[in-house]
Amino acid sequence: MEFIQPGLLWGALAVVIPIAIHFWHQKKGQLLPWAATQWLIEKEQQQHRGLRLENLLLLVVRCLLLMLLAFLLSQPILNGLNVSNTVQRIHLVQPDQFLVNNFRFELEDALKKGEPVYWVGQEIPTMSALTSLPTLSNVNPLILQTAINRIRTNEAELHLYILNQQQWAEVPAIYVPSRFRLHAVADSARRPVQAYLDGGNKKLFVNAANQLTSSAALPTEGRFRPTPVRTGGLAVLVDYRNSVERQTVVAALKALADVYGLDLAVELARSAAKPFDWVLTDQLPARPSSQALYVVSGVQREPVLPNVVYTTESLTPQTSERVAAGQLPEWLGEQFVRHFGLHSVQVPLSRQQLAGLFVPSARENTKHQERVQQLLTALLVVLIGVERWIALRKNA
Repeated sequence: MEFIQPGLLWGALAVVIPIAIHFWHQKKGQLLPWAATQWLIEKEQQQHRGLRLENLLLLVVRCLLLMLLAFLLSQPILNGLNVSNTVQRIHLVQPDQFLVNNFRFELEDALKKGEPVYWVGQEIPTMSALTSLPTLSNVNPLILQTAINRIRTNEAELHLYILNQQQWAEVPAIYVPSRFRLHAVADSARRPVQAYLDGGNKKLFVNAANQLTSSAALPTEGRFRPTPVRTGGLAVLVDYRNSVERQTVVAALKALADVYGLDLAVELARSAAKPFDWVLTDQLPARPSSQALYVVSGVQREPVLPNVVYTTESLTPQTSERVAAGQLPEWLGEQFVRHFGLHSVQVPLSRQQLAGLFVPSARENTKHQERVQQLLTALLVVLIGVERWIALRKNA
């Protein structure tokens, strides 16, 4: 058993109040000149000062009432109500043929036992054989976390099947249920198909050393997509209310364009008729385009869309350590590479690194806790009624 507000349990010490009152309470019968003698029954029931308990039942009820009130305010969590004797298994699989072939025995055995098997990106479990895989072009940590949140329960054990890829390390943590088992495999034989940008005179890509570079032609030893993800120049909007921040960002973009030969058409004013490929601003976008990259500074907000990046710092040398250290062009380049998917497939994560990304987190079953609170509240009302009934009858 746990308590949300354990400090309020100290309120149970208030039981000493009715005990002290019962010990030292004294009633003094007084003769009233207008009262008849048959009304003076209380004279025979006169209490005396001293350590003498009167109305023991009323004392017990009042003590229980105070203890129950303190217990109710501390908001107890009864973990035993959420424990089930049978643990259901749920299987969540990244749709990849190599991964399915590697764990085919485990997945087919789960289907035979009637255990639900979900593909990442689908809400309905598959009940057929593992012959047809859904088409899902890219499984990133955000999509994986959404799939886990959709199917997770406290009573079930989640079995997760994924490829061991570097992209899982793009987020600090992926939250999973407390009952969790990870099944991962690295496809070392698969050659990565890399994306690149064609700027006309130069092509921008990530080389074998995992460094962003540009050259007139693609290297022959690499394996690239048949068509670039982007052709031609990029329309960039720099929209800041602070002139210093505007100048700082423009200078960083100019440095980025000079180093990698990017064709960046930078504009400082919005145009409703012209679409932009990259928007850098200090204002929240009202209707962000799914094709554009947004970098919003000076805003503290959790990322919801993968193409909208938030930073709490204002991009000026006085307010940002990144700008003061001259790292703003590098950071903007990282956001640029991530948005266009230019990352090269790197070496797999180690077993310890991959396991450390998945953090167990228990989700409270509010249905059981609400029932406990309702029962305790009903018991409190009953005790109050009993206490008042006894007190009125005993005239205490």
